[in-house]
Amino acid sequence: MRNNKGFTMIELMITVAILATLTVLTAQSITQAIKAKGKLQDQIDDVSRMRDAMRLVERDINLAYHYRDLEKEMEQILKKKNSTNANGGGNGGTAPSVFPDPNQDPNNRREVPRRDPATHFVGNGESLNLVTMNNARTTRNTAQADFLEVGYSVKDCKNLRNDSASSKCLWRRSTPYVDLDVTKGGDEVVLLENVSEFKLRYMGKGKQDWVTDWRTDAQGDGATKGKFPQAVEVSLTVEKKEKGKSKKYSMQAIVPIHFPNNPEEAANAQGNQSSWPQPSGPTQ
Repeated sequence: MRNNKGFTMIELMITVAILATLTVLTAQSITQAIKAKGKLQDQIDDVSRMRDAMRLVERDINLAYHYRDLEKEMEQILKKKNSTNANGGGNGGTAPSVFPDPNQDPNNRREVPRRDPATHFVGNGESLNLVTMNNARTTRNTAQADFLEVGYSVKDCKNLRNDSASSKCLWRRSTPYVDLDVTKGGDEVVLLENVSEFKLRYMGKGKQDWVTDWRTDAQGDGATKGKFPQAVEVSLTVEKKEKGKSKKYSMQAIVPIHFPNNPEEAANAQGNQSSWPQPSGPTQ
């Protein structure tokens, strides 16, 4: 008998078949792993973008800026006290004010009377406009100030990846120029795409429960006019559709305003007219 030193054709065919099968299975495993990694990375990116947008909203609300002219308020309290003393017998006369009228002061060199800024907080269930001390830039080389007028709303926008597609987007409006109308002016940028829900509610003194409207301007009610809320509830939902499937990501946060700086209640002010008006402390 002869000793065969090689492989037969059948053995080679079996070996090639086994190697081909292993190669196909390995390729499929690698492809599935790459797809799974891509889906996971997309989810991480979606959640990261949503978290960044929510963080900016929270920061703007945390640092809401409520301007109050304490000097003018103290002067009004002193004038009221002096008037009460004069009419009620008190000291028998009106004491001179420690804050002279600039229009009557001959030594006053101010050519233009001071005009106090107005910082309002106007919000409803789906939009919010306020003045904030969060002056971080969201776009390069934009004008910067100590405080900004900002607004949030949901409107249509084009998809960055597909110009032909559009979705609901969360827009942030900002301007360094604060005027009487806090709901207008400035430039808008898109913070987040595919927004299906952006809900806001407000809580503050004078309200028994969360409300969907808060206005500090002339259109506000007795509990909100001239007073900032103590906290804002923000609900944000992103719904992304791909290949007939829908993915939803939701976040909710109750954001306190650190320094509402609201005037004292009328009862406290009447009971302590001789004291200076003190701003309310920061909300923890």
